[in-house]
Amino acid sequence: MPNYQFKARNESGELVQGIRQASSESALATQLRTEKLTVFSIGDPASAGASEGAAAKPQESRLKTLFGGKRLKSGGKVTYQDIAVFCRQLATLINAGVSILDAIEDISGMVTSQKFRELLKTAAADIRQGNTLSGALKKHQKVFGRVFVALIAAGEKSGQLGKVLKDLSAYMENAVKLRGKVKAAMSYPIFVAIFFLFAIVGLIFFLVPKFKAMFAQFGAQLPLPTRITVAVSETLIHNLPIAILLLAGAITGIVMFYRTPKGRLVIDKFMLAAPLLGPMFAKIVMARFFQTLATLIKSGNDIVSSLDISATTTDNAFMEKEVEQIKKRVVEGSTLSEELGRHPIFPSMVVRMAAVGEKSGQLDELFYRVSEYYNDEVDAIVSSMSAIIEPVLIVLLGGVVGVFIITMYLPIFKLAAAVMNKQ
Repeated sequence: MPNYQFKARNESGELVQGIRQASSESALATQLRTEKLTVFSIGDPASAGASEGAAAKPQESRLKTLFGGKRLKSGGKVTYQDIAVFCRQLATLINAGVSILDAIEDISGMVTSQKFRELLKTAAADIRQGNTLSGALKKHQKVFGRVFVALIAAGEKSGQLGKVLKDLSAYMENAVKLRGKVKAAMSYPIFVAIFFLFAIVGLIFFLVPKFKAMFAQFGAQLPLPTRITVAVSETLIHNLPIAILLLAGAITGIVMFYRTPKGRLVIDKFMLAAPLLGPMFAKIVMARFFQTLATLIKSGNDIVSSLDISATTTDNAFMEKEVEQIKKRVVEGSTLSEELGRHPIFPSMVVRMAAVGEKSGQLDELFYRVSEYYNDEVDAIVSSMSAIIEPVLIVLLGGVVGVFIITMYLPIFKLAAAVMNKQ
């Protein structure tokens, strides 16, 4: 059997390297994993000086075998979808017995995004110098996120990186699906709102001035509703620059307020209680939180650090504040279910599931069920979103347009009535 040079890390994070006999690289990787070692690189000492071109062929062949020759397609920006696909490919390669270093280098050669390719090459260089995978990726935490890095670190620590990567890839794919649901839910209301805005602009800036010119020929006193509509139109037309500045100022003010800790807390809390869309936002926050929490706990992270990381994935300051209070009480010795019950944002069903999970030692499994429940709820809301919002927006738009039309035609009705009376 041939000799292979390998580098790995044990459960304590210490570097282990040497030369062993094995029937293949995959067989050696499997043997090392049974010893709870995280494999970073495996190579034949005799071929250490082989050219890059020669090494590229087995890599390309291996990727084509596993992924059918498919390549990631993206622009210069590293998207969430790119990371999800990368995670799935990394999990497949490592579980197939490929070392971490070879897996990273293989995938970097398939990535078409220049930024992502350079990032993976940098990570591979760090690993080659003896750094851990989590340590190399932590330098790019803004791209991968805290959850990704924390789960990789937990996998390395437990010696089950392949299993953790498989769970992580499922988590990433579910997160991508959830983001898609949010976009689908918001696209229709945004489209209708834009159409509504264009309709109002058309009425105020084009339709009303034409009717005004026609009314001027009558030389008669216009009805009060018509005078109000004409006055609003003239005010906006004559003060358009000021109106634009006021609108831009209001938007800028809201954005600046949201960037402050207090402003973000106020707006995020309002979003969870907002009419119509509030329930959807609340369920999305819950789905993100419990999905992340379950994945972190399952991978071996403690409750406190899992709570801390999971809160940041909700993108909601109010939820983060609630979880921060829960975390403090858990550190002081309280149970998670007790603390969840103290906060009305968590339904009683979630509290009961947490209590059962603590007693049975299956907290991660029950939190997975909670996240699946909220994912199903989001699906149901998104499916019915158009049915709920469409009539509301149509009635609103029809009401505004109807008011404009009635106020514009009142003088015509009045004039017609006067002509009929004269006859």
